[in-house]
Amino acid sequence: MTTDVSALPAQLGQPSASTPGERLGRGGGWLTLILTLVMLGAMAESLNAATWSDGLEIVRAATLGGALLGFLLALTRWDGLLPTFYSFLASITWIVTLMDKAIFTSLGLHDSVAELIQRNVAWLAALVSGTPSADNLIFVTQLCFLGWWIGHFAIWSLMRHQRMFHAITPAGVALLVNLYYAPVDLSGYLLLYLVAVLLLAIRVELARNETRWQIAQIRYAPDIYLDFLRAGVIFAVFVIALAWTMPNIASRSNLEKLLRPFEAPWSKVEETWSRMYRALNYRGAPPPVAAFGKSMNFGGPVALTDRPIFEAETPLRTYWRAAVYDTYTGQGWLNTDQEVATLERNEPLDEPIFYVSREITATIRPLEDRQEVVFTPPQPLRVSLPLTLDRSEVPRGEDEAGKMVVSRLRSRLTLARGSSYQVAAAVSMATPEELRTAPAVYPAWIIRRYMRLPDTLPERIASLAQEITAPYDTPYDKASAVEAYLRAYTYNLQIAAPPPGADGVDYFLFDRKEGYCDYYASAMAVMLRAVDIPTRLVVGYTPGQAVPPPEDDPTAPPIYQAQERNAHAWVEVWFPTYGWIQFEPTASEPLLVRPKPRSTDTAALNDNGHPTDIPEEDDRRPERGDLLPLGDTRPPGLSGWVQANRTALIVGMLAAILAASAWLWLRRQRLALRRDPDLLGRLFGWIEAWAARLRVPWPASHTLLEHAAAFSHALPEAEPTVNRVTELFVAQQYGREEPPAAALSAAAADWEQLQPLLWKRWLGWLVQRIPH
Repeated sequence: MTTDVSALPAQLGQPSASTPGERLGRGGGWLTLILTLVMLGAMAESLNAATWSDGLEIVRAATLGGALLGFLLALTRWDGLLPTFYSFLASITWIVTLMDKAIFTSLGLHDSVAELIQRNVAWLAALVSGTPSADNLIFVTQLCFLGWWIGHFAIWSLMRHQRMFHAITPAGVALLVNLYYAPVDLSGYLLLYLVAVLLLAIRVELARNETRWQIAQIRYAPDIYLDFLRAGVIFAVFVIALAWTMPNIASRSNLEKLLRPFEAPWSKVEETWSRMYRALNYRGAPPPVAAFGKSMNFGGPVALTDRPIFEAETPLRTYWRAAVYDTYTGQGWLNTDQEVATLERNEPLDEPIFYVSREITATIRPLEDRQEVVFTPPQPLRVSLPLTLDRSEVPRGEDEAGKMVVSRLRSRLTLARGSSYQVAAAVSMATPEELRTAPAVYPAWIIRRYMRLPDTLPERIASLAQEITAPYDTPYDKASAVEAYLRAYTYNLQIAAPPPGADGVDYFLFDRKEGYCDYYASAMAVMLRAVDIPTRLVVGYTPGQAVPPPEDDPTAPPIYQAQERNAHAWVEVWFPTYGWIQFEPTASEPLLVRPKPRSTDTAALNDNGHPTDIPEEDDRRPERGDLLPLGDTRPPGLSGWVQANRTALIVGMLAAILAASAWLWLRRQRLALRRDPDLLGRLFGWIEAWAARLRVPWPASHTLLEHAAAFSHALPEAEPTVNRVTELFVAQQYGREEPPAAALSAAAADWEQLQPLLWKRWLGWLVQRIPH
């Protein structure tokens, strides 16, 4: 196909689009609508295919409704807030209708509206109060509104303003987030989205060019877009196929410092999500960090499965710590560590090592993909992973000043099934007799942080604690008494959550008298604090089930498998000299077995404070700082790259949006400059401003041509552009000659090309003025 193009004189300005047909053509025609619907359909279908909940099929209808209404509104003359307000009213009507027809089938329209309002109000109350929610209807409703507005603004941005990034970014972000967390592979929807976006970009850019050609009265073939789309399809298929098969070349290490500020906010988002959408069909893929985040709230019924989480090869059967909480609120627990730090592989955590402890090394092998939480024995020392950790420093003036109290560990690499890491940890070997003799004198930093209770704590909790512990003198015996008392309570995973505003421990001790580990551990920790014994709550996993050794190696180190049903909460009590000691108040778990008393002749300690009668690990244990190397923990290909760089992708997308916005702004500024009726006066004014900046003499008595000569003498490279602008300006001002459009456009283009040279000269002048 040949194209006849000829330039004709044109007036600079924006042609009006007064009819729906003209507005449709300005936005790229019906093809833009079709490609946008394909893009939105890929997003909506991916949400439905993820099967997060029943009822997600109406999200497709909601998204389509928003897109079609946005398309119709874009063809009208309406502007400002009126189209948005109209779409808002229509969205409520349409989504309520969908809910009534597809979900509330047995209710009338009036009852459906009342039910929807009531359940949304209850969900908002749970969000504000910090209690969990398991109402999937709210999730479906929110996705419907999200799909409506993504569809509306995508079509509106393209048809009215030809803003490509405004249209594709919300749908792209929703699609990527859904793909990352979905329990099934939905890569095909991403492929469809990318093809639609690339073709849409070609069509919209061509529509912009057609608008410019019409402004400049440049003739072109009406079917030119077919040539562009044909080339675009080939290019899109090639680029996507190349990206889909590329090797895993990404590394998060180069972006660690950049992404570090985003880790804590993103963790809070995941925690809130896990709390407010507990009943979604995660099918084994909930956000790992959210399960052990910065807070733990009392919840309702819990359903745990035999899904394997990780295997641990360890010389000692031990609990696996994921997070530590120090502040009780009445509705749950908080981790108040404010410092978020990073450590490299095998770098010491710098926690204090206490009297009578044994160092062990455990190897952890994740049994599911996308793990980030690092599971460790009670007191970790080193980990063979690059880490992000929450911690606080022991204040100056204390016995352990400068040491760190670490409460949470996350891997900076996303761990995949089949990977492994090693943890060196100190395990207390203190006997009951030794713990009984520990003095009840605590450092000030321990008292401030691990004895505080909320002012709203019911008095009967403290009264019960004092009654139970009154016959005993030592903190260890008091802790054991409370532990034994709580183990008489009934274990029940199906209890209802505490009423709003109720204290969770009070609800467990006096109202229900049954519960699961969160309630048992919280009750023991709070009751001991009420009698001035420092405690903290720990969450993670019990030791798990022993895995039989292979037949060909019956002497292999013990291996334990932690399953989802092993998720647990327990209590740690502080003992001076011995540090944090675990207690098990939950009735469903066996009591912890303490080390037996050592005889007098074998109770001596070695130089590290380890008892000499405890055998050290065999020679296969890696030496300090020499843990086993970690293999590649990311699955290959594009899917692994996306999983390993989800935060980088979010930051990169934001950076790309900012860069694209800046580019569009500069581009519009250039177009506005060329349409400026006082273009030459503006350009000469900028020449004068640069003369002042570069210290070029500019006497008021000089003529315009003399000013231009002085500027050209100081900057010979600028002479052609400055002379051309000055000559046109003089002819316009004094000769009453209006320059042709082509000459004005050429002058503006020359000035844009001159800008880098002027900035370079000015920066060089600044550098010369800096004293050496």
